[in-house]
Amino acid sequence: MLRRTARRDRMIGLFAAGAVLLNPPILNLVGGTVFGWPARYLYFFLAWAVLIAAVAVVSERGGGPADERDRDGQRR
Repeated sequence: MLRRTARRDRMIGLFAAGAVLLNPPILNLVGGTVFGWPARYLYFFLAWAVLIAAVAVVSERGGGPADERDRDGQRR
């Protein structure tokens, strides 16, 4: 049960981080160009990609033996 709670807390934290990182006041801090590309676009897509990767890592992280049992306690 602790693993499920920790995973849920990490997902909520990632949601909050995404809400902060992709909020217009933070997006307005980024300006200029990088290699001819608008820095705001690069920041937006880089932050988005990092959030997706973090969610994938948190959701796909393999659990221990407790995760390999179903509700009746039988091994799958």
